[in-house]
Amino acid sequence: MMTTDDTSCASGYSSTLQFSSKELQPFWPPEPLKSLQVGQSLDAFRLVVDDDDDRVDFSIERVANSPHIFLLRNFLTSSECNQIQALAEEGGMKTAETVTKGDTSSRKNCSVAWIPSSGPDGSSLVSGLVASTVNIFLSDVVKSRPSAGVENMQILKYGVGGEFVHHQDGDARVLTVIYYINGVGGTWFPLADRNNGEIPKNKAGVLELVENLEPGKHGIFLKGDSSNSAQEGNNNKHTVLVNKGDAVAFYNYRDEGSAQLDWAALHCGSPTDETKWIANHWYRLNELAN
Repeated sequence: MMTTDDTSCASGYSSTLQFSSKELQPFWPPEPLKSLQVGQSLDAFRLVVDDDDDRVDFSIERVANSPHIFLLRNFLTSSECNQIQALAEEGGMKTAETVTKGDTSSRKNCSVAWIPSSGPDGSSLVSGLVASTVNIFLSDVVKSRPSAGVENMQILKYGVGGEFVHHQDGDARVLTVIYYINGVGGTWFPLADRNNGEIPKNKAGVLELVENLEPGKHGIFLKGDSSNSAQEGNNNKHTVLVNKGDAVAFYNYRDEGSAQLDWAALHCGSPTDETKWIANHWYRLNELAN
């Protein structure tokens, strides 16, 4: 049963929980997404909440196998992006911290607002996005577990020079969805589809490994589709261009049933040279915590 969780838990980096072979599917995409190869896409749609006669058509493209990363092109309309931004501004924004209370150095020049993902104080748009995402990306096993839930939507505004250092989204967050509200990207997965060596299974090891890697040359870099970057992105297998209304969904746990975090899902928000608006949803399986 999916429930709303409005609290963030401290990041953890290991788990001793084990799943039987028939329960492996919580940690990989359900079909038909699982069978998609990198570069392949499929067409999808979602119904607009409060208007069953209206629908949003979008596509889902696999951009990496390890971790499983999918780009949802045109997932949000321009009007919906503007509405999400307005929700943040109307509710008031505060200096963004991380799950480590008081930490304002890991995320720089950034303000945050939180919008309920469901309930009487929530937005029908936000709850509709949750429903669509759950149906596409979460397995029946995850959806049926009592500890399954979704955190409130986090809306972030980065000023010039704003960034978020390398991190793994952490304990119990099975799936992350990032929405690109104004088309400015900058999400980098430095270890995605790494084919030249093992990835360490601890934070210190992966942070040391990525020190000499560069966006656009290693891993997968999702950047805004501006006129200056379009040609570079089209000719670079390490760069994926994103637009306003696109979203990226990725899985944070290894898919072999160990219930261990997948350090290939390490990512960062690279320093931005213009104002950037994004929003996040984290889908949880709380029994994985610690």
